[in-house]
Amino acid sequence: MIRQLLCLLFFTTLQPIEAAEDFRPLVSEAIQRGGKRIVIAPGVYRLAPLSGGELWKLTGLSNVEIIADGVSIIGTKLMRAVSLHGCSGVTLQGLTVDYDPLPFTQGEVIAGADDGSHIDVKIHAGYPRRPYARIDVIDASTRFRKKGMPFLWGTTAEMISDDVVRIHRDGIAKFARPGDLASLSTGQETGACHAMAIEQCERIAFRNITVHSAPGMGIVEVDGEGGSSFIGCKILPGPKPVGATEARLLSSSWDAFQSKTIRKGPLVENCEITDAGDDSWSVQSSDFVVLKNEGGTMVLASRDESTHGVQDGDRLRTSLVGPEYRITSRKVVPRDEAALAADILDKLSKAETWSLWKVSPQCIVVTLDRASELKPGDSVYSPDRMGNGFIFRNNRIHSPGRVLLKAGGLMEDNVLDTPHALVVCPELPGGGAAGIEDLIIRNNTIRHGGWFCPAPWGSQAGIISLTATASSSELRAKPVFKNVRIEGNIVEGGSGPHLVVSSATGVIVHHNRFVSPQHDAPPATGESYRIAKSAVVWMRECDAISYEENTIEDIGTFASEPVQIQK
Repeated sequence: MIRQLLCLLFFTTLQPIEAAEDFRPLVSEAIQRGGKRIVIAPGVYRLAPLSGGELWKLTGLSNVEIIADGVSIIGTKLMRAVSLHGCSGVTLQGLTVDYDPLPFTQGEVIAGADDGSHIDVKIHAGYPRRPYARIDVIDASTRFRKKGMPFLWGTTAEMISDDVVRIHRDGIAKFARPGDLASLSTGQETGACHAMAIEQCERIAFRNITVHSAPGMGIVEVDGEGGSSFIGCKILPGPKPVGATEARLLSSSWDAFQSKTIRKGPLVENCEITDAGDDSWSVQSSDFVVLKNEGGTMVLASRDESTHGVQDGDRLRTSLVGPEYRITSRKVVPRDEAALAADILDKLSKAETWSLWKVSPQCIVVTLDRASELKPGDSVYSPDRMGNGFIFRNNRIHSPGRVLLKAGGLMEDNVLDTPHALVVCPELPGGGAAGIEDLIIRNNTIRHGGWFCPAPWGSQAGIISLTATASSSELRAKPVFKNVRIEGNIVEGGSGPHLVVSSATGVIVHHNRFVSPQHDAPPATGESYRIAKSAVVWMRECDAISYEENTIEDIGTFASEPVQIQK
């Protein structure tokens, strides 16, 4: 078939082609010809990898618009479907992403071991007969995560018959009962993970993008200048697969959507997130541990191994009230080329998970604009790699995972129906540096929160929760949150406190409605931090607080003193 590419004034249209035909070479040719607006013919395209770890990779594009209205990509390998790398000013519109085979399976719990050590799940017709081990237990009546589900990390799986998978973990059968439903998911089987990734880019625009399943996260944005926008995007389960009678229980296997270590946070507006396997949306950052500081040169390592870390011109801080430095030069070297002291190498090699010294093996060698007294073991963060300035507005979430904020920005007019609700927390081990400021949480409706996996060791005890993982003395000396406004929100029902705040200065809590709190027994989350689980509002280690015109309606019998505020 003769294909024509019409190029006129940088407007390029790919002529209609058979849905089975591959559009990727035609897009590449249009870009090489200088096309700035490329329209892909509608259709369903089953794509296998051409090379590398992604199905479709766009690199180094600038000011290009790709219109994919009515276009569906069906990935035939569990690997990344779309990757944008080093791009600027690129718009992608209308694309739908799904996979066949799916990166998950699902079914009904039909049996459990008497000693609680395993359960058997009969796979629904039409879903992959694969022993995927990442499990979410689902209430068959609500088709949503079962209330009170414990953390089920460390599960293993095996097929015990053609359509029955056995999930092993101590105690799992004490919670998952016959008649419950379960989703069982996986990440990539080859190549890169996640359905769609934006790496080291700026000013990317996703319009009306839909992700139905993902071997990992749905959409992830990492590194770069950021300033991207995501308008009218959806991450939600797709149609029933061939031969299935049961609707899908899952969209992305992991997080629905994450932005991480970018300079300017994204605009996320009018989006929908449903039934993701982990966090619903998050804006993430990392601290950096000082490994060496000699002769005007400092060596850092990021706690997050998946990012490129700080860049030239970025600022470094130890806290909101500490000194600030600016990076004047930077290079990345392997740990064995960083000339680290023997005692530091020993600490790094012996570091346990969730400890100060557990950091990336890649080292970042920097010079600063002035001398510092930082020493090995100190932690710093960069306000320029946090995604500050994000806007998350008018979105709808019905998903078991939380919204997680590690940056300042605006969150308003959203509806959150999620057991983990809204968490603001740097999530660092003791000694980790963090500072989150200029955050507005306004006019949101939050329903059915507080039912996430109980975590007595954790601080995220509120349906709206702003907490830091540090000792009381650290929190008094170095507040983690500054200039926070929580106003006009409605928190409905759920379990446990409706609002928990600690380690903050300059907190305004005005005109919020806390509706039907403490009607159900609260979970043990927050016990190690002595958070009063029977409170409705609990605030500690805070100053400059303004708490006005808030109402508590239809308070339940599990409440004690409803408002507990102490500096």
